[in-house]
Amino acid sequence: MNEENVTEKSFLQIKSIRTSSNAFMMKLKEGDIIVAIDGELVNKSYEDLSKELSEIKEKKVITLLRDEVFFNTFIHGPLGVVCENVNGENVPELKKLNIKDYFQKDDFYFLFEVFKKPSSVSILLNTMPSILASIAPPFWMLQNRLWTYFCITLVFYFSLFMISPWLFFIGWILKSWYVGTSQIDLLRFFYRLQNYRLTLSFCARNEKEAQETARRFDDKVDFHYSYLEPVILEE
Repeated sequence: MNEENVTEKSFLQIKSIRTSSNAFMMKLKEGDIIVAIDGELVNKSYEDLSKELSEIKEKKVITLLRDEVFFNTFIHGPLGVVCENVNGENVPELKKLNIKDYFQKDDFYFLFEVFKKPSSVSILLNTMPSILASIAPPFWMLQNRLWTYFCITLVFYFSLFMISPWLFFIGWILKSWYVGTSQIDLLRFFYRLQNYRLTLSFCARNEKEAQETARRFDDKVDFHYSYLEPVILEE
C-alpha cells in the first residue's frame, strides 16, 4: 500500500472501551488506531466493522497502532468500543505504512502477555499450552519457576506413593490432566500472587519477536533468557 492511497483514507481510533468487553479483555487502550484485519486495511465505519466482526467464526489477527508502535493481537468478535474517524494524513506512521511489514497471512502467530512488577525482570507468557504440563507437571513447574507449587506437588506425590504405587499412578494422571488443561490460568494466578500486573497483550510469530515488540513499547523492559540487548540504565 503506497503513501498516497493510505493518506487518502480514514481509520478508526478507539475513543472509549466498555468494561468486560472484548477490547477490555484484549488490553486495548483508548487512542489505539485500528489499522487492519488479517492484513486488509480497515477503512470503513465502525458499524460496518462491528457487523463484520460479529459474523467471523474463527479468530483473526487485528493490527493496531499505539504510541507510534504497530502491533497485532487476536480478535474473535465485536470489540465493544466507541470509535471516531482519524485521517491517515494526520498520523505520520500511517503515511509510510506497508502492512506486509507487520503481518504475513501465511505465518502462524502466538498470543503473548507481558507481566510487569516494579524493579523486577518482566515475564513474557506464551499462551499456547505446553505438552510438558500434560505429561510431567513437576518439570513444567520447574520450567516456569513455580517453586511453591512444585514443592506442594512433590509432597502430594510422595504421600500418594507411600500409601500405594497405584494411588500414585492415578494421582499423577489426574494431576497431569488438571495442570494440562488449566496451565495458562495457573500461571496467571501465580504471577498475580507475586504482584505482577498484566500490561500488554499481543501476538507475534516467536518469542524473539514478542520481546522486540515489548521493548518498542517500553525501552526499559527486560526478560529472563532475553534475546534483546541489555537495558541501558540511566546514570
